[in-house]
Amino acid sequence: MINIAIVGCGNMAHYTHMPSIIKCGGVNVIACADIKIENAKSLSDMYNIPLYFADYNEMLDKTDPDAVVCLVSETAVAKVASDILRRVPVLLEKPPGKTIAETKMIAEASKKSGNANMVAFNRRFAPVYTDLKKEIAAAGGDIQYVNYKFHRIKRHESNFEDTAIHAVDAVKFLAGSDFKSVEIKYQELPSLGEKVANYFIFFEFTNGIFAAAEILVSTGELFEGCEIHTRDHIYRASHPMDRGHDFYIRQGFYNEHKHFYDCLLAGADPGNGADTAIDCVAVCAALKNREKFLNF
Repeated sequence: MINIAIVGCGNMAHYTHMPSIIKCGGVNVIACADIKIENAKSLSDMYNIPLYFADYNEMLDKTDPDAVVCLVSETAVAKVASDILRRVPVLLEKPPGKTIAETKMIAEASKKSGNANMVAFNRRFAPVYTDLKKEIAAAGGDIQYVNYKFHRIKRHESNFEDTAIHAVDAVKFLAGSDFKSVEIKYQELPSLGEKVANYFIFFEFTNGIFAAAEILVSTGELFEGCEIHTRDHIYRASHPMDRGHDFYIRQGFYNEHKHFYDCLLAGADPGNGADTAIDCVAVCAALKNREKFLNF
């Protein structure tokens, strides 16, 4: 049994992360906290969490959990996750900071305290992608090119890079390599709002694989998936986007939670920490600043 606490009690906590935690079994949620106390009370009421707080430090002092699931906003995550890491391991929602410096701050806090951190990039744990990688590896694994499509409907945020990081990280996960260089083209969409754009990203990886990501913010379909070319085959996979009763399993949220808790109980490093996300954050910072080229 492992005792955990939740910090950040919005919709993701209510409808995605808590169902995943419950399915893991052997995980006891002893407290939750949110700067909006009504959100913490709502999560507590819905899932019978014994204690709820407005201040996460007060929660940590009074409950002493074994780990924390940090689901705060992208503008707060670096400070909050780094602060909590001084005391306990943390599973934190993406992105792990808005900048490279913020992402490194989380990684350094983890290294200094010895408490593990893991970023919730659920595509890394989605069965459709993990099974695909195993299938390609069993067939020889000679990937040449990855084409990733990331289509959304009526997304008009000026900070869409915070969502687009999922596509960037998924491409890196599927290629299984670090970025060598990145080129970005923008299709500005001023009719949809200030700084709203489609992104077209072209990647070269250190292992020789090339890739492209087509990130469209307002289309006629909600779709996400990949096409992977090897020497002799083309593999296609679609990331499930529906909200069916078990969507949190099919989309990878359950597997990432299970991996995190299994590693903590075994005294193993869960990996997938903020240090593995620095390059992805760099690409998304480039999107925000409308940069066109990055070399790593």
